[in-house]
Amino acid sequence: MHDLVVRGGTVFDGSGAPPRQADVAIAGGRVVAIDRLPPGGAAREVDAAGALVTPGFVDIHTHYDLCVDWPGLGEHCLRQGITSVVGGNCGLGDPDPGALLARARAARLPVHLGVLAPFGPLRGLVVPRHEGRPARPDEVPLVAAAVAQALDQGALGLSWGPYHGNTLASPDELAAAVATAARRGKPLVVHRRSEGVHGLAATREAIALARAAGARLQVSHLKAAGRVHWGQFEPVLEALDDARRDLDVAVDVYPYDASLTYLSAMLPNELTADGRLLEALATRDGRARARAAVATWFAERQGPEHVVVHEPTLPAVPRGSSLLAAARALGEDDAAEAALRLIAADPRGTGGWTTYKHTMAPEQVEHALDLPWAAIASDAVPEEDGSGLSTSTHPRCFSTFARALGRAARRGDDALARAVRQATSLPAARFGLERGRLAPGAPADLVVLRDLDDVATHEAPARYPPGVAAVVVEGALALVDGALTGARPGVILAG
Repeated sequence: MHDLVVRGGTVFDGSGAPPRQADVAIAGGRVVAIDRLPPGGAAREVDAAGALVTPGFVDIHTHYDLCVDWPGLGEHCLRQGITSVVGGNCGLGDPDPGALLARARAARLPVHLGVLAPFGPLRGLVVPRHEGRPARPDEVPLVAAAVAQALDQGALGLSWGPYHGNTLASPDELAAAVATAARRGKPLVVHRRSEGVHGLAATREAIALARAAGARLQVSHLKAAGRVHWGQFEPVLEALDDARRDLDVAVDVYPYDASLTYLSAMLPNELTADGRLLEALATRDGRARARAAVATWFAERQGPEHVVVHEPTLPAVPRGSSLLAAARALGEDDAAEAALRLIAADPRGTGGWTTYKHTMAPEQVEHALDLPWAAIASDAVPEEDGSGLSTSTHPRCFSTFARALGRAARRGDDALARAVRQATSLPAARFGLERGRLAPGAPADLVVLRDLDDVATHEAPARYPPGVAAVVVEGALALVDGALTGARPGVILAG
């Protein structure tokens, strides 16, 4: 007797192979058969006639580690067909993965969750960020030891990015940290130091770090950011493709030409790295340097009309305002000064999450999505206080997978099979996860998709995709007809 049979669907097994009409039988949390099965013989059936059946989506680039206590996290993922997530990307996150995973385990999530070891907060345990310096030679082994402890607590890899003190590290620190990950067979996951004018140099730096240590390399949200930097895209692709001849390299991408990061990301590292930005902005010289940097950013990337602030720190600015509109609301003639006022009003000095519209060339986004070594991932970010997802944020937080699969489906079954692989088995394999495939013996994580549609927009981002008809996690029905079943079968994905 099977526990569940998903009957009569068009099965895309996650391998990239063409689809086939089949039933999927599940018992004991595992797939036991994919075939034409006789009627009956199951405690429960799901009718998938006329629908697609795929593995559950594996989102390896998220920041959901910031909200593992949010009661809505499971539903948020399930309504998109996501069954596994990895947080702690971009060198951001909790320096104690063991405690974080324990909290996630206690929360009994309906989906699977793993985290990365964030380099910046980890080195901060040894070298206080506010000191604004690299580690001394005697501290380098201590930084490596902090990384080792985090990885041994179950982190799936080591993440680095140009935030929160990461950029203060010396070459010796970085080399020691990456070597520590490599010895444990865990990858280096890099938000490159630059995705604009210095994007090629930053890509080569990441490749060199991974190659020297013998580590796998995962490059986050591949892009060339800012119109004047779009010419960097092809050289970056060439560098990555060349590296793949002797190094295990892959990337992740999201299917949008707009990015989402801190408002303070417009400022140079020398102002933000030591965490004393607010002090700098309180001085005449620091304010002038910051204003000039933001003006340059506008000139090189995009104008203030394309920069949208989701949670303004000053009440005079409506939520979801562009910086141009924020300047008007604040009575400022200079949008750069409006940005600095919003940043200065934030106790963390980040200015909050901000969307930068049209920062990537649409044709380059399309090219990245077609790379067979590109995993589809959302880079979704919740509120920094752990309270969940804002209703005025980026549509990628709600509809990345529907958008990517819809794009592929319009090109036929072969393209759709490739996209399903990029959303399932490829990202799972990057971290050695036993997920993302529908095959006898595999964990039973799957999604039934019936007329999946992408309806999230920048104007109304908080729209889940219609068409996620059912979601099975670890063999248990977690969502049926858009409603949670109450099952909480998620497991901790520990390395």
